[in-house]
Amino acid sequence: MHVAKVLYIGLSRSGTTSLNHVLSELGLKSVHFCGFLLSDLPNWEKCGEFDALGDSPIPSLYKELDRRFPGSKFILTIREKESWLKSMEWMFDQGKMIFNWNERIHEYHEHFYGTRSYNEDILSMHWENYHRDVFKYFSDRPNDLLTIKLEDGFIVDEICSFLDLPYSEIPNVKMNTKRKAKLRSYLKYNAKSALRRLLQFIR
Repeated sequence: MHVAKVLYIGLSRSGTTSLNHVLSELGLKSVHFCGFLLSDLPNWEKCGEFDALGDSPIPSLYKELDRRFPGSKFILTIREKESWLKSMEWMFDQGKMIFNWNERIHEYHEHFYGTRSYNEDILSMHWENYHRDVFKYFSDRPNDLLTIKLEDGFIVDEICSFLDLPYSEIPNVKMNTKRKAKLRSYLKYNAKSALRRLLQFIR
């Protein structure tokens, strides 16, 4: 592979977990969810530790990362909008407890998606605007962007060709499936939220 970085810039709930698995199986050091960039002072140097980066907050930073790592390749996973909205509804309802979101993640969602909670109108508009912006940005660089529609699945030889990697068989592509939050996750998340509100009140 002769590229600076592989940046997978699909929105949350668009197959980024599965793509992370594919890239890892292809031998790349891939990181899914880059918390070290979720800061007022992002740790850009840490990006150098990985071949591929994706999930939050990469979609909001792809233009900056393009500037910092010229010669990178970008993979955009797209989930059909209605299916994506249903999955985002789950994420804002159950996922926040399962993944134990902290305030920084809520702030990121408010900044990037325009909401801290599920709002179909806002998220639907964001889906439209984000993909339009990505296609416009790469309109004169078609060889730097690979688009994968989640409903079509991951065609490994297409990914290998795009990244100039030797083909490798990947029998089972892992999916990040929806599930209900367990009671422990529910209590942990809500206790942390209550503490945060209390501290804000005291201040």
